[in-house]
Amino acid sequence: MLRIRSSNSRSPFLPAELRGPLLAGAAVFVASWLFVSFVPVFSEWLYGDVRFYETWGSYLANRQVPYRDFRIEYPPGALATFMAPVYLRKLFGYHGSYYFWFRVEILAFGLLASYAMAWALAFLGASRRRAYASLCVAGIGPALLGPIALARYDYWPALLTVAAVAALVARRPAVACGFAAAGAVAKIFPILLVPLALIELWRQGGARAVARGAGVVVAVIGALVGPLAAIAPDGITWALHRQLVRPLQVESLGAAVLAAAHELANVRLHVVKSAGSDNLIGSGPHLASTLSGIATLVALVAVYVGYARSARTREQLVAACAAAVTAYICFSKVFSPQYLVWLIPLVPLVGGRRGVRASALLVVILGITQIWEPYRYFQYYTTFTPWLTWLVIARDLLVLVLLGVLVRPSERNADELDPVRAAVV
Repeated sequence: MLRIRSSNSRSPFLPAELRGPLLAGAAVFVASWLFVSFVPVFSEWLYGDVRFYETWGSYLANRQVPYRDFRIEYPPGALATFMAPVYLRKLFGYHGSYYFWFRVEILAFGLLASYAMAWALAFLGASRRRAYASLCVAGIGPALLGPIALARYDYWPALLTVAAVAALVARRPAVACGFAAAGAVAKIFPILLVPLALIELWRQGGARAVARGAGVVVAVIGALVGPLAAIAPDGITWALHRQLVRPLQVESLGAAVLAAAHELANVRLHVVKSAGSDNLIGSGPHLASTLSGIATLVALVAVYVGYARSARTREQLVAACAAAVTAYICFSKVFSPQYLVWLIPLVPLVGGRRGVRASALLVVILGITQIWEPYRYFQYYTTFTPWLTWLVIARDLLVLVLLGVLVRPSERNADELDPVRAAVV
């Protein structure tokens, strides 16, 4: 089977063998984007949080200072994505709505994420068949997840995350630290890749290299957050506190356990709207929230230790990156459906039989989520309709299974050592 030669990191061009898969993946992504954007059944669900983005983007365009002149809970790295559609609309003579230009912005992020995936596949030496499959699975993601994929800004931090992964498999961990730090300023989860980058830096140059990588992280975060923190320290502190004290969100794994108890043992659940989401409150949810934090930490440490003790191949590195993000999603006390966007460009990069299983699970997880999000979400958390409740529980358990697939050592690694078998996905 034809395999793509590992790319020369100094070449600015993709290997010729990858251009076809990249074009195919990009075409599938554009088709998915058009499908969700313009099929009438989706139209009323394409607003969501974009209503707030438009307000904040207008404030920013009118030179108001975020965190000082108006409160906003999102981190500074998200602000440009809110403001860009205002200027895009102005640039094109005010044709189209803010919502349309926001979706155009998401289209650009998705296409750039496909390009970053292609670079990662080049350094992995993936086969053409694997490259086609990986990029097309990622491309169909928005159609599987539905309007949520285009009505949130999560493709932006997802792009920075997959760029960090591409830098890691290119054996440029310091560059990966920069991308991960920039992503963390947009949404915190990309910081999860920094420990993996530091492990690689230790392997390359010991403590001095690790210090260099940590310095890159501090410098990037300081440059992007520092000016606003100096101007509006109270606003930054408020935004950080709001995120840290969020209760147990109704779609999280901890909430799913309580929802199962509600169905099986008639345990009473009390839902309140706070911190921008719908959450469970009470002693049980509080305990579940605490345990979720502990489980997240334990799972992440297990991923990092497992990778550090492995042969640390490129394939194992990609799997560890996907596992770290999946662990965070799985055990976090908040599981908003748009978090699944983070996995769309990551999981399909995983190779071998493990990659086939992981990608299949991702496809099912995305499709199941669209059954209730956003169309029946209100029905779910207000009445806990049994079939919807069990569907949410099943989705959360499938994410747990996905994590197990990603962290399970492959047969030393038959998938990675046998070029023919490794080329399946």
